[in-house]
Amino acid sequence: MTISNSFPLPGAAGSAELPSLDAFQSAAKQGSWVHVSQDGSQWQVRATGTTPSQRSVAWVEPQSDATSTFVGALGQSFSRGIQAAVARELGLQPAPGRPLSARTVLQAIDMAQTSQTAMSGVDFLTRLNLSAVSGSAAFAEVCRLAALDPAAFDPQQRAAIDARMQQRFDTASAQGLSPVSEPLARQWLEEELRQG
Repeated sequence: MTISNSFPLPGAAGSAELPSLDAFQSAAKQGSWVHVSQDGSQWQVRATGTTPSQRSVAWVEPQSDATSTFVGALGQSFSRGIQAAVARELGLQPAPGRPLSARTVLQAIDMAQTSQTAMSGVDFLTRLNLSAVSGSAAFAEVCRLAALDPAAFDPQQRAAIDARMQQRFDTASAQGLSPVSEPLARQWLEEELRQG
């Protein structure tokens, strides 16, 4: 059994876009092994398995590297920090001409999702502690240190400040910089307060 998912390649750049993480996950759920190949203008992510008579059905191009391609796709969906940690933990090294275990694909995706959730949770308390909308004590303190009156910010301005802070936390997470320290988050808040 061979299952394929195709992805268009960018014409001008000359280098192929990586297949999505969903393509790897889908293939991993349908066979024991996953491999990739380039077929003209498209990537193929294929699951390989066995026939009902337990005969293996697979072909792998010698120049393809399913592991490196998968790690690259992992980096498109998760921060570089998470990508590197998962690759290190599972020993994902370049392996040209060899398929990647479907079990490893699913385990890597699960590890990355768990790590991302944990990092979000770590920063949640810092975000909550500095929330302008909630009018937290830390928010009031940062206002005072910046010589600003907390009451000067209306509900719409407070919501905008929290939204911009969320963007900063999201960017930090995407760059593998979570958890964000409270002093750094307070500095961000002061910058956002000065912008209004």
